[in-house]
Amino acid sequence: MFERILVALDGGKTSKSILETSCALADRYQSKLGILYVTEPEEISEDLLHAAQVEGVLRTTNYAGAIDRYSSNAMSNFNEEMRRAKGARQLAADIAKDIVTEAEAFSKGQNVKVVKTFVRSGDVAKAILEVASDAKADLIVMGHTRQSTLHDLIHTRIVEAVDRKAKCPCLVLSQ
Repeated sequence: MFERILVALDGGKTSKSILETSCALADRYQSKLGILYVTEPEEISEDLLHAAQVEGVLRTTNYAGAIDRYSSNAMSNFNEEMRRAKGARQLAADIAKDIVTEAEAFSKGQNVKVVKTFVRSGDVAKAILEVASDAKADLIVMGHTRQSTLHDLIHTRIVEAVDRKAKCPCLVLSQ
């Protein structure tokens, strides 16, 4: 029924149950499983920012007044923060690689014979659709977690965009 299943993980608390369901489907239908994680470089999550701050990669600073003054000190601070932001983006990419590597290891232990992993950066819905198309997915599995109003609104838009534009069925697991 499904030759290729793409599971899009967000690294959240529900990712494990989404991955378990995807593995059960892949095992049941002897499907190939693709595991995708998309980082959003322009919208790094609060959890990731906190981790970056704890690691000393990024610190919270308000630049509005400093940039307006155009002082050399403000520009020096701005350049330092840009360097730190680049480090945060690299941290996001490293975390994404760790997530798909762990998911791959888990999947292989669940009788899923062929596993392919993908890490992308950018617009989440667009990346899911592109990977699904390139991988010739027969099914896209995503999760939807109800959190704060803003997070829920953004995530709902991603799920709806993928569901509306995908050329294959989408299974959305709500938690």
